[in-house]
Amino acid sequence: MLLSISTFQLKSQIPQPGIYQFNNQQQNYFGGIHYARFFNAIDDFLSMQIVPYKEVADFHLKYAIVAVDKTNKQVKIAFLRDTVNAKTKMPGSPYFSQEFLINKDSVYVTSNYESALAGSGSLPGSWFFSKSGYDYFGIYKPPLVKTQSIKDTLSGNYKNGSNYQFEQAFFLWRGKMPKPYLDLRTNDHNDKVFIYDQPKPKAAVKDYFRKGETIVITSNDSQEWYGVDRIEVRKDNQKYYTMDYGMKEGTTFLQTTSGWIKKEDLAVSPWIKQKQQTKLYRFEISVEDEYLKAIKIINKKTGRQQVILDIWAELKSNPVNVIQVVDCNFDGYPDMTFLMQTGGAGPNYTDNFYLYNPITGNFDYNDELSQLSQIQINTKTKTIRSDWRDGAAHHGGEKYVFINQQLTKIADWDQQALTGYFAQESSGELVNGRWVEHNFKGAEVLFNAVPVYKNPDELKAPVDTVSKGSYALIKDENALFFYTEITTTANQFIKGWVKKENFLPQTKSRYTESTPLYDFELIKDNESNPVAIKINTKASGKTMQYLTEVDGVDSTNNTLYPDDYNFDGYPDFSLRTSSRDDAEAGNLYENYYLYDHAASLFKIDTTLSNLPNLEFDSKNKTFSTTRFTKKDSQIQKHIKIYKTQGDKYIIINETNKYEEHKKE
Repeated sequence: MLLSISTFQLKSQIPQPGIYQFNNQQQNYFGGIHYARFFNAIDDFLSMQIVPYKEVADFHLKYAIVAVDKTNKQVKIAFLRDTVNAKTKMPGSPYFSQEFLINKDSVYVTSNYESALAGSGSLPGSWFFSKSGYDYFGIYKPPLVKTQSIKDTLSGNYKNGSNYQFEQAFFLWRGKMPKPYLDLRTNDHNDKVFIYDQPKPKAAVKDYFRKGETIVITSNDSQEWYGVDRIEVRKDNQKYYTMDYGMKEGTTFLQTTSGWIKKEDLAVSPWIKQKQQTKLYRFEISVEDEYLKAIKIINKKTGRQQVILDIWAELKSNPVNVIQVVDCNFDGYPDMTFLMQTGGAGPNYTDNFYLYNPITGNFDYNDELSQLSQIQINTKTKTIRSDWRDGAAHHGGEKYVFINQQLTKIADWDQQALTGYFAQESSGELVNGRWVEHNFKGAEVLFNAVPVYKNPDELKAPVDTVSKGSYALIKDENALFFYTEITTTANQFIKGWVKKENFLPQTKSRYTESTPLYDFELIKDNESNPVAIKINTKASGKTMQYLTEVDGVDSTNNTLYPDDYNFDGYPDFSLRTSSRDDAEAGNLYENYYLYDHAASLFKIDTTLSNLPNLEFDSKNKTFSTTRFTKKDSQIQKHIKIYKTQGDKYIIINETNKYEEHKKE
């Protein structure tokens, strides 16, 4: 059940666990500032009224039980109804409940937090816990605002304004010492859950709590039992003397029955036996609405049980095959695992992992493994692989080992599609205790019977061929070839040189400009995204180079800009790029490809390509870049002037100018 809590959030001191009682004297623990923030304007305010919280008053919620579990960082509250004096009947359970989070040393009130006390109601509104030495908590609803008009009896004029009506309730702590209240549990399924006088198989039954009731957990040290308090509102027939009212009959008191309950009694019956077992243990599960809700682990020799509640896992297999047994941490002891949930973006499923603890004989939840998706456990190599997928164009994974029983990542990889036919491949590995990163490109072969050469020389016979769909990891390249590690469609692994044209589509369009020696063609994919630039010699018409570093090139602009950008006497060229994040401020970019006359190749210059609004001065062999930044009503122009010295760019001047921003 989702709670209707406002977005207003509070951090307050953690309340004392124990019994709280409704403050029927209507004492207000809020200051004026608390209410003032709700008022629209001073002249709009006419009057304010504070009334009892309707659900609290109507259903006689006289008492509240507060349980605090600092280990699991949660606070739970259950409200007890004064059924002795209530004149109206409330449908369903006589319990209301609420759950909160603990952040450091404070209670953190969140919005839309789902209550863990299933089967009970919730009180909508905003919650307030004491920030002072007093132990109390309150709940209030946003004000009901009504417009009113009041006549001034003296002047006869009418005054218009708004009346603010707040519903609120406060509960005060009754105890002198904190109670050992760790948790609250609701009986959702069984008509009766027995309360025993001892945590033993043949213990006597003291009491029971009915379906829909909430019970207090006072001890959780056993794997099979909870220590509990059942608290019941009873009629008090004794008479008490008070200074104000003389002899007065009491109304109600709280009767507490302490004892023990079996954890398995809180789950849905019948229990389903599992096929997979270990030599020492067998497993049973409790299922509700096609979800796994609880697991019972039975020691075959001693009969000792470990009961795990509060599971919310999907059932995607035969109910007798849910629990899987495998040595997940390679310590020689079988562990337990089962599906948690199927994730988004395709196969991002996760499993829950419980590792066997040979010292305690329990199966302990392992959060690290349970957070990983698509786990594959290789007991031969003693490695764990986890894969993930973030849509069709982005996926990756990691590889782990256990070192001194600590899960340790030894490798990872990440593949993300780039513009066109290429993907970005990044990977890392742990080498002698040091993490080493690698970055490569990858692409699929687009044609059948593609030759793979030992050296980048097509005049020699190929060492192998690959077919369409084979995936290549590109480790190196020259003008016309990629050096690749290819995984074929038949799952073979081949290394060698492959011509770049085998990874590129056949669609080409000529640029309107060229240099004296070369012509240029732009290769695009089916969506008109630039994939590569094909460079041909004018003299022979042969292809001398493929440039595949064209990310960001403007697909709507087929204009190439030739010029000598590094002032070495050889023509270079540039291409306009698509708008970047700061284009709105007036920052325009181009990709600059400089000619290396020694290698007779063009290479992208990343320094120039990342500077906006470049202007070149060939006479002085300098260039300037202007970066625009908008701030309030001004535009800042950050100007840098560089001098070219060989293959280095040296800043020789830097200035800032400010202009008034003229809005259109």
